[in-house]
Amino acid sequence: MDNHQSRAKFLHSHPKAKAHAALDSATNQQLKVTPGPIKLTAGKFAGKKAIIIGAGVSGLTAAYELLQQKTGMDVTILEAQNRTGGRCLSLRTGDTLTEDQDSQLFQSKPGQTQVVRFQQPLGDNQPYLNAGPGRIPSSHKRLLSYLKQFGVDVEVYVMNSESNLVQMKDSFNGMPLVYRRLDHNTRGWLAQLVYDNAEQLIQATECQVAPQDITMRAKQLKELMISFGELSEDGKYVTTAGQAGLENGKTRAGFTELPGVQAGVTAEPLSFNSLLDSQFWDKTRFYQPVDFLWQATLFQPVGGMDQVQHAFARQVAALGGTVHLNSPVKHIEWDNDCQQYKISVSKIGTTQLDVYYADYCFVNMALPFLKEILDESLQDVHSDKGLDKPFKQALHAVYSAQFFDDKGLYQEKFLACTTKVGWQADRYLWQGSQVDMRTPPHCQEQVLTVPDSEVGVVPIFGGISWTDDEIVQIWYPSCDYHDQKGVLTGAYNFSEVAYEWGKLAIDERLKKARAGAKLFGNAFGEGLELGVAIAWQNVPYIKGGWAQWHAVDKHAGNAVTHFNTLAQGSRIHTGHSQTQPNFFVIGDQLSSLPGWQEGAIAAALNAISRVERPDLAIPHLSSLPDTRLMVEGI
Repeated sequence: MDNHQSRAKFLHSHPKAKAHAALDSATNQQLKVTPGPIKLTAGKFAGKKAIIIGAGVSGLTAAYELLQQKTGMDVTILEAQNRTGGRCLSLRTGDTLTEDQDSQLFQSKPGQTQVVRFQQPLGDNQPYLNAGPGRIPSSHKRLLSYLKQFGVDVEVYVMNSESNLVQMKDSFNGMPLVYRRLDHNTRGWLAQLVYDNAEQLIQATECQVAPQDITMRAKQLKELMISFGELSEDGKYVTTAGQAGLENGKTRAGFTELPGVQAGVTAEPLSFNSLLDSQFWDKTRFYQPVDFLWQATLFQPVGGMDQVQHAFARQVAALGGTVHLNSPVKHIEWDNDCQQYKISVSKIGTTQLDVYYADYCFVNMALPFLKEILDESLQDVHSDKGLDKPFKQALHAVYSAQFFDDKGLYQEKFLACTTKVGWQADRYLWQGSQVDMRTPPHCQEQVLTVPDSEVGVVPIFGGISWTDDEIVQIWYPSCDYHDQKGVLTGAYNFSEVAYEWGKLAIDERLKKARAGAKLFGNAFGEGLELGVAIAWQNVPYIKGGWAQWHAVDKHAGNAVTHFNTLAQGSRIHTGHSQTQPNFFVIGDQLSSLPGWQEGAIAAALNAISRVERPDLAIPHLSSLPDTRLMVEGI
């Protein structure tokens, strides 16, 4: 199972795939559209009730805005699990995690329970694992604005430290290489090639250089390459620690002996042939950190990503909203007599159902769950009653992309497979040993130094190491650097690999993750302890990492049309009359940022804008983002 492919190969196989959504301006010019969330009218919905199904970030956002803007709406959130947050999950010592035995959405049985047992040495901060979202791009302005407004402290998340490692089984003897060495050796050799052929490239490419300017532009290109690739004055890629204080050093690719008391020894250049032969860009997600969503600066809430939903939930409660946990919704129907939704909820510990009535229903659960939860009278595509007909057709298109006979073989479904593994370990395994007094070989005096094995090693403080192994990546903690222990993400994989991992027992997943970690050093792999593994496609009431709209296009076609239809919400048709739009599906699944909390917020704001102004449409998209680019980082 290959969990790696270069973007070039992916786009060749999927030429229509896009990393970001696109607006169809021609279509939107014909519609009355709202370009963004609009202000709600105070008191407009006095006496009305809203039920929000699911206390994920999107559901909490919808509740907060309906309450904070004083609309008069009575707001209740029904959450199936014993916590808020949905896929936003931070695990701490004492927490339990019970997946279902399989990825079936309905009638699946509980599987093995894991207990988180991270240790907290004296002086260390409380350890945690972000088992779901782990970072917030600086471009996600709405989420960061809420966190500032709610007083949630954030800190920098390190996506790439240049000290991270890259390991490929069939290249460089399987030895992990420091990221900067691959990165800057590649830059250097490419720069030398361009330098050597500058005038020819200026003439042969679409540079739009006038003939009389070619010589000048070629000279400027050479100067650019000297800076870009750290070349020598005559355009050659060499490495040297330099002279007279390192001023003229060529050292971007790093050292085998770090400069300090001594001048240092630069790492030998890797040949361009060996770099090309390794295909590091194809076998790992080496260039993911330079893609837009992962460019610096990224953030994480101090103390765990679940500070996001806790802050929202506190605000909702303070404003008069109610969140019912352990309240899985079993049935949604329309009561013609009272002209409201009738929502039936399991009463934990009994076979009885609690019933709630609402004028507005916001569904913050994965769309495929509606297949059995939504009353047939609401979603029958052959009936003129119930939800809008195009809305019903869109629902069934999603169902077709989730529920089909896969004949026991992996096929992409609407809900993506993804697994993570977390470990705790002593930080010296990646941050290095303490500098102390030692007696070096052939020396009689003790000096302040580091172990011989770490002479050329720059400690790793945050960032991601990459491998072509099934674990794909290792995330180092971006906080609490002086603690004795740290929690790292020891695997994060997708698609078929994740699907197969999800079928394994927990111990087998951890065994695979440890084997992958050992590729970065046996001592490192052996030092990992207290592992916890999660396959999101097995998690009750969630059953996936994010929505894959390309699967809808594959199984039902017209994914863009279905997406745009669902984003508008739906009215209820009774045969004699119809309501205003009062049924909405929210969550990142109906946003231009699927798989991201910012997308969840955007979907909620879109829905309540439609509640306020049903005459204004949510802007239609002409293309949808592909989560393999948007989330997985291909």
